[in-house]
Amino acid sequence: MLVIGLTGTMGAGKDIVREMLEKKFNTSSLRLSDLIDTTPFKKRNVAITRTMYQNMGDELRQKYGPFVLAKIASGFMKPTDKIKIIDGIRNPAEADYFKEKFGEGFKLIAVDAPQQVRFERLSKRHRENDPKTWEEFAAADEREQGKDQPEYGQHVRDCIEMADVVIENDGSLEDFKKKIEDVTSQISQA
Repeated sequence: MLVIGLTGTMGAGKDIVREMLEKKFNTSSLRLSDLIDTTPFKKRNVAITRTMYQNMGDELRQKYGPFVLAKIASGFMKPTDKIKIIDGIRNPAEADYFKEKFGEGFKLIAVDAPQQVRFERLSKRHRENDPKTWEEFAAADEREQGKDQPEYGQHVRDCIEMADVVIENDGSLEDFKKKIEDVTSQISQA
């Protein structure tokens, strides 16, 4: 089995990478954030913000260990899966868990882009849980990247440094898609 993990800064283009990988390898993906139970908030009609997801993920990692979401995700993998995509790796322990479990069968792909570019992209996509102002974005970005965060917190910058491949999304959409195609070709040949 090949497990492809995705990590990267918010607004860098992970969704595009995930969608292209799903199509190329005819497989499905699992977002680690989808494993966070948001039912209590939905029942009360409360909008779930990025900060709320960060807090809930941190609480789970603190209570059950920094790789808890990775461990839960691996339980959704079937022996018949040839390729599985895991989106949203935000703590190095999650990447380490997959590396230990799948060895050479785990590839971590990171996506990054300049901060201002990412903010502009987030502003245009209008997702309910995205930061709306530069201040909200900068605070969420610093936290997600690991600034002043405990070990069980989010440390995306460390995950990016662990990646087998880093895709810089600092140009046009066409350039970005070409970079993704190059990476998928490398994976196909491995």
